Amino acid sequence: MQFTIIGNPENRRVTAFCDTLTQLGHKDALVIPYKYWLNRKKRPSIPAGSIIKIDSPGEDELARTLLVAKGKDIPYATTTPAEHGEIKDMPAWYAGYCNWLQEMQLLLQEQPELQVMNDPADIQLQFNKPVCQELLEQQGIPVPQRLPAFTHYEELVLYMQQRNIHKVFIKPAHASSASGVIAFRKAGHRVQAVTAAEMVTTGKGVQLFNSLKVLTYTNEADIATLVNRMVAENVFAEEWLPKATLHDRFFDVRVLVIAGKARHTVIRTSATILTNLHLGNRRGDLNEFNAIIGNNKLQEIKHLAEQAAACFPKSLYMGIDILLTADLRKTVVLEVNAFGDLLPGLLDEGETCYEAQINAMIKKQQQQPIW
Repeated sequence: MQFTIIGNPENRRVTAFCDTLTQLGHKDALVIPYKYWLNRKKRPSIPAGSIIKIDSPGEDELARTLLVAKGKDIPYATTTPAEHGEIKDMPAWYAGYCNWLQEMQLLLQEQPELQVMNDPADIQLQFNKPVCQELLEQQGIPVPQRLPAFTHYEELVLYMQQRNIHKVFIKPAHASSASGVIAFRKAGHRVQAVTAAEMVTTGKGVQLFNSLKVLTYTNEADIATLVNRMVAENVFAEEWLPKATLHDRFFDVRVLVIAGKARHTVIRTSATILTNLHLGNRRGDLNEFNAIIGNNKLQEIKHLAEQAAACFPKSLYMGIDILLTADLRKTVVLEVNAFGDLLPGLLDEGETCYEAQINAMIKKQQQQPIW
């Protein structure tokens, strides 16, 4: 049995998956780097009968630059790479990645004996957040209210006023890990933007960089500049729903759904409104959650995650981010993450995330009724 993983070889996602295969006694995975594939005029060969895991193309600057060039349909040599941590070219990156995913889809049609753990078309949709939310909404899955598309700060404020909404999250349509996300609120002349995007004025103009510190802007001119700069990255705005708290820390919940079942679950807690764990936040305790908020609410969250995952029946796994409102009355799906399975050290039914994925995929291949 041959697993083939397409990713960035140095990435801990890839190394952890390969190590898990070895620990389970399976044949070593064939690793195809994104940059190797994107640099070639000919598709690399994938062994017949392979089980393919499409992993994240992130955390490799060359792979990112190659995807941006592909999205802009220009030679790589003429592409200006992003500086380390710089937020730029998100629409071009997405267009390039969509082109690559469509190449992968064509390969699967040409070689039907190949199997994928996550479907290319699903990945493409999950990386288009407003369109993904629209699909969920059509299927009866609760999501935050979205505002109409806007082209500048003043238009956003107008839409907020028309809907009597005072707080919104502004999110890039094609990003991950809170890159470029802005929690914005306005009450009269008082404004505030909380974000992990650091705004720097250089000879190139206003540049944005991902920061590991959560920053707060309170000057409206600065916030307008920040929002207008992010508009170029294809953003949308949704109502900022109040998050529940656990021990006075805001939280949301990441649920990894594998083969239709809610499995590994993480309570992500933060002193700020941004709960992504890489920002110095920490995991909450599920036992404390059950003691304070109740296991019934946890089961409600898991059920909602399974309902959201059911909208993507061709993919074995995905990470679902779910918000529980402060009054504990509503649960809503914030995002569906194609690559939301990096949850190191977390066990469910005695399995790590990757053990659970591999075992579920083998059962699927053996046509056992796990779906």
